[in-house]
Amino acid sequence: MGKSKPKPKPKPRTSNPPSQREIGRGDPSNRPSQRDIGGGETSNPPPPQEEIGGGKEIVIIDTDLLDCSICTYPLCPPIHQCTNGHVACHTCWSKLKDKCHICSLPVLSRNIALEKVLESVHLPCTYANLGCPKSVSYSQRQVHTDTCEFVPSSCPMPSCAHKAFSGKWRGHFMKDHWETSQDYSYGQSIDILFDAVMVDLEEDLYYTLHGPNKDLFLFVKEPILNVGNALSLYYIDLPHDQEQNMLSFELTVFGRYNTITLQLKSPVISIKEWKRGEVGGSSLLVPLGFPAFQNALQIMKLSVLFLSKDVLCLSSALALNGGLCCDMLLAMKLSKFEF
Repeated sequence: MGKSKPKPKPKPRTSNPPSQREIGRGDPSNRPSQRDIGGGETSNPPPPQEEIGGGKEIVIIDTDLLDCSICTYPLCPPIHQCTNGHVACHTCWSKLKDKCHICSLPVLSRNIALEKVLESVHLPCTYANLGCPKSVSYSQRQVHTDTCEFVPSSCPMPSCAHKAFSGKWRGHFMKDHWETSQDYSYGQSIDILFDAVMVDLEEDLYYTLHGPNKDLFLFVKEPILNVGNALSLYYIDLPHDQEQNMLSFELTVFGRYNTITLQLKSPVISIKEWKRGEVGGSSLLVPLGFPAFQNALQIMKLSVLFLSKDVLCLSSALALNGGLCCDMLLAMKLSKFEF
């Protein structure tokens, strides 16, 4: 029997590869459903979502690399480097006379790339957890922190270690300093008694006034040795959205028979921290001997009268051993500041 010739193998069929446009454009009936892909319960894919951060990538940087290697303060432009690439701030290079503290090579060029990195790095404020919404550049973060309105401050009352920030003081004073606090309402007067003439550097007068609109004022009688007493009024809880120069006060003291007058007109000063012994720039000085009484115990009666929302009137009187000796009027006018 003759050997049969083997059948030739069929050549494989070839076709042009599908274009990029054609890939995945098969019959819709052959596409897997959403249930087949991931076992979900919906047949329609979810709508596309925008990428968090607006398409920007989040990069983690060791912030120590952005600090000066000598003084450890944050670097800020211009940034110079030595021949080997060692970096320090401009102030430190100037102290070293532009000679590297590591390799002793001269400082010749600027590091533009690092400057651009510093300009692009923004961090939340150190007091973001207390409510500050600002985001600042890394090189300016400390500058902002030092002046941030949310920085906690110490209580101005003596021997109190409590710290808080603006907007949180009213509750503290009502809870912990209620004995030196008093509420007021417009058209109702309140009285405060304190020594008007004798100066005792070991004892100051602090008094807080709580208004119906969450206004909080600190009245201070600060004794000055061999001089007299400085009377001051501070706004210790000014809201962040209220400008300080929107309020002003007028303080007037009338002496015996209204012949001697002391007067002060000034914008309200908002303070975050008041230290004992400091006298504000807007204080009324009542000198020793005003009024000129000798060998007598003189007590000042400070009567506070709030006439309306815009007018605050304080009247006071000096009493000699319980008897009225001199009427005084301290008028503080709270209104829009117009000078």
